Amino acid sequence: MDSHSELVSAYRTWILQQQLEGCTLSEDADGNVIIEGEQVRGGVNFYELDGSCVVELRLERISDGETEFFLHFELEDLERAKDLMREMATAIYDLNHKQVTRVLLCCTCGMTTTFFANKLNETAEGLGLDYEFSAVPIEQVEDCGADYAAVLLAPQVGYKRKELAEALPDTLIIELPGKVFGSYDAAGVLRIVVEAVSGNRMDGEGKTLSLKRPHDKTKVVLSVSYILREDEPTLAYRVYDHGDIALSGMLVRRRYDKGMFKDLMATLRVEGWELGQFDAIGIAVPGMADNGDIVVVHEGKEFRHSLAQEIGALSGTTVYVDNNATAAAVGCYVTQDTYENVVFHAQAIGIFEGTQGYVIQGKPLVGRGGRSGHLGCLARRFKLDMDLEEAAWRVNGMRQLVASYLTSVACTIAPEVIYVWCDLLPDMDELREEMETMLPATAVPELVGIANYEECVLMGELALCLNRLAEK
Repeated sequence: MDSHSELVSAYRTWILQQQLEGCTLSEDADGNVIIEGEQVRGGVNFYELDGSCVVELRLERISDGETEFFLHFELEDLERAKDLMREMATAIYDLNHKQVTRVLLCCTCGMTTTFFANKLNETAEGLGLDYEFSAVPIEQVEDCGADYAAVLLAPQVGYKRKELAEALPDTLIIELPGKVFGSYDAAGVLRIVVEAVSGNRMDGEGKTLSLKRPHDKTKVVLSVSYILREDEPTLAYRVYDHGDIALSGMLVRRRYDKGMFKDLMATLRVEGWELGQFDAIGIAVPGMADNGDIVVVHEGKEFRHSLAQEIGALSGTTVYVDNNATAAAVGCYVTQDTYENVVFHAQAIGIFEGTQGYVIQGKPLVGRGGRSGHLGCLARRFKLDMDLEEAAWRVNGMRQLVASYLTSVACTIAPEVIYVWCDLLPDMDELREEMETMLPATAVPELVGIANYEECVLMGELALCLNRLAEK
């Protein structure tokens, strides 16, 4: 038996000796490991590719088939392989012990919210989300709100947010937008709640965008978006082959390490894509991106991670790294053919720092060292009706905050259109009215609300790669 076979055998044997809570492990005729439990199912599959072994770790919920853990990696280091299996075991434990997230909906009397809560429960069940909604009148919230992860306030009682936040310090208090509450938009409420409670983004309408600008259809591009989540760092990836989507998926982990991008390469190989087939790889990341590096500033010191160089060495392919807001702006630009000057603005619930991406005369603007669009310091200069931390949770406060950001860019760059991702502000007409208190109506550009952030990012990375390849 050669050392490669010994490594595979040792890993398989070690896995079968593990005790996974609520699950049984067995080996099939091909030497793969099957995982079966009441809550989850999955397995560990082994693939022989070009003289190496790629391992697949896969776990999904039985209730709705949603992926809880998924990645491929090349079996080279037994200790890292064991660590990844332990990480999947943690996912199994978390799912077995996962409690339903309880959310309280309240208004003046509770009758309207009771009807809405029932609709939210039906929608959450249909989407496979572990959320349970109840409703009470506003005067009962202080007595029972501590038993809930979040309290959602109807617009007419939104003024109570700060008072309740002080009385219930361990509970998220969120004011619902009037447009969402008034139309019983259950999907809209769920997007708000999931983002606020877990830090995860729910896709909106899920529409796949298409390029409307001229592009080279002879290229094959891998577009990647690193999604920074609280408990599930995720790589969304898509292969565009001659302009068509040939492959799309997500690599889901419980924690980030530098090997995550290498694991993505292994996933692509299992899917039948050799890395040399890509003309370029584009990766969108949160934070600053400068000449292929991820840049982090902490306590006045700058730290760099040469991601493009690292992935380029692994893949033998040209790699580009961009800020995700820049990629989203480019995605918004290339999927329409009306505007040449485009701004994308992202504002997460509970966070007063906004992020922007810019396309000016068809060219992305990233600034010195990739610093453009990071707006946290600017917010402290705004004059709002409430403090910044409160504004980020209140509809009126968020409207003032975002309008102030957009007024600044309307006065400097003066784009023709601004795309806005902010689930707390679904009504662009109301946002426009707020901006018109600071600007003449003719100075306010077109405002377009978007729900599907990630789709814009992936499309933008494709366009950025194609543009750079054309300029070579």
